[in-house]
Amino acid sequence: MKKSLFVGCLVLLMAGCSQKSTSTPTSAESPSTSTQLAQESPKTPSTTQSNVELINAGTEPKQQLRFTPAANTKQTLQMTMHRDMTMSVGGQTQPTLDSQSIKTTMESEVKQVDANGDIHSDFSYTDADVVAGKNTPPEMVNAMRSQVKKLVGLRGSMIVDNQGNTKQANFNLPADIDPSTKKMVEQMVNSLKQLSSPVPSEAVGIGAKWRIPHSVTANGMTVNENYTYELIELKDKVATLQVSLEQQAESQKINQQGLPPGASIDLKSMNSKGNGKLKMALNQVMPMSSTMSVRSNSQMSVKDPSSEKTTTMDMKVSVEMSLESK
Repeated sequence: MKKSLFVGCLVLLMAGCSQKSTSTPTSAESPSTSTQLAQESPKTPSTTQSNVELINAGTEPKQQLRFTPAANTKQTLQMTMHRDMTMSVGGQTQPTLDSQSIKTTMESEVKQVDANGDIHSDFSYTDADVVAGKNTPPEMVNAMRSQVKKLVGLRGSMIVDNQGNTKQANFNLPADIDPSTKKMVEQMVNSLKQLSSPVPSEAVGIGAKWRIPHSVTANGMTVNENYTYELIELKDKVATLQVSLEQQAESQKINQQGLPPGASIDLKSMNSKGNGKLKMALNQVMPMSSTMSVRSNSQMSVKDPSSEKTTTMDMKVSVEMSLESK
């Protein structure tokens, strides 16, 4: 397989993961001419059906967890995602691609809180960059940096109910935005729901567990995932949760824009497991801090259009994510 195609496939797959992980709400300078991408109608918020499945209500005393930030509440969030990857192509182990980090800075502000508890926020990306490891090919670093940098200056708004369910999310984009960036932001809009951490409608106590299942399509791949949360501390309206994640994707063709003409990627299997900790203040809309460690194994076949040869690729990826807000 030509190196350019090999690297191109990796960039597309890895960029898709980074978009999903860093798609946290933000606010910036408004472009003079803009268009709007919306998850729901930009005029009328939808009523949201929570998909939280309560497993165990925990011990007494119990209380309902509800988000109650005041208008004008501001947060600055700094997120770092560090990635290591090993792979084999056609049965041959490739050099390890290590120490690749994506760092972003985001700002959010609560604009209003409705009588029913709906929280309206503005958000923006103020900084984003890629920090490469010594074994990461420069062409991959440059390609990913060019994509990640496009986040800077993007602004939008969201509406979240007082249980943490995202009811509406919008991004304002320049009218002349290029197709690749528009596609990236569309994926970001779709992933905003996955960034929220909805809480049960029922009263819960220490030891409570709940599950949130998702079926998401990102970067041309459909993935089934389950987040499980356990409440381990609740003090002064600050909840601390243990988080676990399971992801699984069936065999499928990955319909990814940007592949060379005639090239194709067929996913054979993908499984991921992760765990971490989340701390959230109920008087804020964004987490106070979060850490997550994920390990993923996948196998796919890549068709080279120049030779019609199909090559099997096995990939193991470890991702460490951290978020701090102030």
